[in-house]
Amino acid sequence: MGRQGRRALQPLIEAGLNVTRGRPLEGGGAGLRLLPWVGSGVLAFVLLPLLPGAGNLGNLLAGLLIPISVALALLPRWERHPAWMQALPPLLPFVMIALVRGFNESPIPAYSPVVLLPVFWFALYGTRLQLLISVICVGITYAVPSPALSGPGYPATEAIAALLWMVIAGIAGFTLSELVRQRELLAARLELTARTDALTGLPNRRAWDEELEREILHAGRTETPLCVALLDLDFFKEFNDLNGHLAGDSHLKEAASLWRSRLRSADLIVRYGGEEFAVLLTATDTFQAREVIEALRGCMPRDETVSAGIAQWDGAESSLELIARADSALYEAKRSGRDRTVLARGSELTLA
Repeated sequence: MGRQGRRALQPLIEAGLNVTRGRPLEGGGAGLRLLPWVGSGVLAFVLLPLLPGAGNLGNLLAGLLIPISVALALLPRWERHPAWMQALPPLLPFVMIALVRGFNESPIPAYSPVVLLPVFWFALYGTRLQLLISVICVGITYAVPSPALSGPGYPATEAIAALLWMVIAGIAGFTLSELVRQRELLAARLELTARTDALTGLPNRRAWDEELEREILHAGRTETPLCVALLDLDFFKEFNDLNGHLAGDSHLKEAASLWRSRLRSADLIVRYGGEEFAVLLTATDTFQAREVIEALRGCMPRDETVSAGIAQWDGAESSLELIARADSALYEAKRSGRDRTVLARGSELTLA
């Protein structure tokens, strides 16, 4: 039963992940993110008949604000509006509680924890400023005297209760916010680790696959050239046998650092595997790519040599087919004696 419960909650959990802080109403999953909060608010107002005078105007208006707040959260195109506007729908529970307080004999009804819903929402999805504003609103909502009890006999304990609610809301909200922030930092570090080669500090094969797919789509939309190159350090096994694996690792790191510093920020170089590196050159045709790769080959540490194969995307092939052509060009470069660059032109190979 517990496992089934976790599976049932999994869509709600996933809907709350990878949300841009301060912009939680954008993108898919906004309805699922709102579901627990809307459900809690509906439950609170379902319990209204248990209170005296449940059918008064304030309670009815407060109940009507539930579908209004949901519509305000889901219908607008939030990506077209400033981020601060997304804080308005989650603040509506304060208005609901104010309406209920204005028409009930008790200034703090039995279901007043509803006022904490905006605090938890901003702790999970909002900014620290939005969270602070929601905590202040808790105090204001309970500090302002209810019209039903206003007058010289208004109990002073209500102001103390308002302060207590605000303190509790602040502790709970900022503690939850810090836990969420720590989780975001941990997730970012794990993502960076998963996409980075531990030895050279370059992106790894996983990052390459993702970026290459995006750049092929972009090149198709903009009709700009795109080239990939594979570079392989010549006789690296012999280098390791002669100098040791520590020297080989240092050699790879030095070559990676030199090459990365000589590429544009728009280009991508990754450690493709072992002593092989891959370079993605955007808005670059074959002949421009040849100049770039020749410059990389010419700045190798210790005068070591490199073989390279270059392929330009033909506008229709897949990423795997493009890589296969670059790999064939690299193989030809090594088969022809190494220390050279070979250009792949369709099914043909051209020695640079």
